[in-house]
Amino acid sequence: MGLLERIDIKERGWVMRIIIVGGGKVGYQVARQCAAWGCDVVLVENDRQKGEKIKGELGLQVVIGDGTKAHFLKKAGAEEADIVVAVTDDDQDNLVICQLAERQFKAKRTLALVNNPGNEKLFRWLGVNQVIGPASLILGLIQERVDMDSTAAMWMQGIKDLKMIQFKLGPEAPVLGRKIKTIPFPNECILVTVVRENTAIVPCGNTVLEEGDLVFALANPAVQAELERVLTGKNDN
Repeated sequence: MGLLERIDIKERGWVMRIIIVGGGKVGYQVARQCAAWGCDVVLVENDRQKGEKIKGELGLQVVIGDGTKAHFLKKAGAEEADIVVAVTDDDQDNLVICQLAERQFKAKRTLALVNNPGNEKLFRWLGVNQVIGPASLILGLIQERVDMDSTAAMWMQGIKDLKMIQFKLGPEAPVLGRKIKTIPFPNECILVTVVRENTAIVPCGNTVLEEGDLVFALANPAVQAELERVLTGKNDN
């Protein structure tokens, strides 16, 4: 069966509930095809104009809001979702969306688009069920409902190559006042937590870094020196 052949899920006696976060080209294509298969689709998009356009063209339920915020995932029905698909153009946001869906709403499965191929292994280590690239692969995973045992094997792959690293941002750090999504991080690293005045923050793309922040990152040790240079301005040589 080809990736784009229709599956009439209703004939199986149930309807798959899918939440798609991100209304860009990938999100639009995935939402349109899933609806054609008979899935119950809700799309979350932060840009009102884009969201209203998708709602008008596809006739789907659209929640206007930031998918990295629990309030909007709840409004979209994350507590009842079979799959939550994060397909924004920001890897940090996609990770936060999947972690929220799994930990707070107990979503059965999460799929994340990885824009930077170097982040695939990191996403798996952090518990995202499936980490994929092209929209066709996302559709294929939804359609075929990949076996959970193989998913677990993918999740465990390469853990030994990763390291949790922490950096304290001083007054000379070049990233102060910048949103995470604007910072040119090296491949194979992603921020996991920012501790600010004894408060732990789950960082998303719009999180602004401040002086005194303690930043925890998951990374390949090979990029540690470059990551330190980007965050603190210090040269590890």
